[in-house]
Amino acid sequence: MTVLFWTCLGLILFSLVGYGLLWIGLARLVRDRPAHPPVTQSATVLIAARNEARDIGAKIRSLRAQRRDGHRVRVLVVSDGSEDATLAEAEAAAEGDADIQVIGLSQHGGKAAALNHGLAMIPEGEIVIFSDANSLLDPDALIRLLAPFADPGVGGSIGQLGIKGRDGLMAGAERLYWRYDNALKGAEDRIAGTVSAQGTLYAVRRRLVGVVPADMADDLAISLGVVARGYRLAYAPGAVAREAVTSNLRGEFGRRVRSTERGWRGLMHYAGLMNPGRTGLYAVQLFCHKVLRRLVAVLLPLLLLANVALLDQGAFYVAMFGAQVALCAVALAAVTTRWGRRLPGASVAVLFVMGHAAIFWALLRYAMGVRSTKWAPVRG
Repeated sequence: MTVLFWTCLGLILFSLVGYGLLWIGLARLVRDRPAHPPVTQSATVLIAARNEARDIGAKIRSLRAQRRDGHRVRVLVVSDGSEDATLAEAEAAAEGDADIQVIGLSQHGGKAAALNHGLAMIPEGEIVIFSDANSLLDPDALIRLLAPFADPGVGGSIGQLGIKGRDGLMAGAERLYWRYDNALKGAEDRIAGTVSAQGTLYAVRRRLVGVVPADMADDLAISLGVVARGYRLAYAPGAVAREAVTSNLRGEFGRRVRSTERGWRGLMHYAGLMNPGRTGLYAVQLFCHKVLRRLVAVLLPLLLLANVALLDQGAFYVAMFGAQVALCAVALAAVTTRWGRRLPGASVAVLFVMGHAAIFWALLRYAMGVRSTKWAPVRG
């Protein structure tokens, strides 16, 4: 039990803290890549939307307000059988702009079906910009996202997620987490290329995008497909898409379960990229950032069980057990009571406990063969 305890603790600490600090430190020793002259790009922003009437108008307006700097950028919105006023709101926001096209699918086929429908309408030589319907872009987000494509070895460009607003139980913790994750993406980019995309905002050369699978996380599958084809994923700091944190904890839990289940399936499909002989240090990054980080959800209960068995071995193990119980207690109090939300670290505790519980349940669903292909967006 002592070996199990220290193995689990070491892997957890390395995943949550050690890897990030090590990689950010190593990145400072890496030379800058050679600069490439700016290249004017032709791109299409592809948005798959379902029941997004509340957000789609503001999304389109934020795209119309983007700086172009010579880039030709079109917008294609595909409504996935929306049952609300998504189609009408999108058409109203796009009125008078010939570079914005709105398509309404009669049936709800799922996000992958909507993306595949849109991709079929985009020429091979363009760049596809993927972005969620509920995120708003900073005015220069697109030109910053397109800049890395001046390097012909870049197949995809990853934007930066910003948290808008300060409301919601998890807003503070989410803001802290994404600040760390964005810094890690930048470090990975300098060393071996950014690991994968986050669906809020990213871009890929159209010819590198195959058919989007219905049972995998589309952002992960598309971006890993770029690396599998021998291209690099670049991080584009300043290409900021801002998204609000939901206050619907039950819905957010379900979203994380679904996202992890689909993401894990994508990771297993592209497991060959974790071979250092094939992808070098990128393999290390992919394993540490995506696989080990998710396995923490399995290591945490093992750590607790080993800790219980070692309670009679000294004050350290008693203190560690107390810390784990306190973390869960703070998270529970924050979710169930108003006073609990005012406890120190409540936001971080909820994000940590709920997030890892969702990952654990998702991995169990994956092991049982569950495949999520359709869903409704979580808002509010």
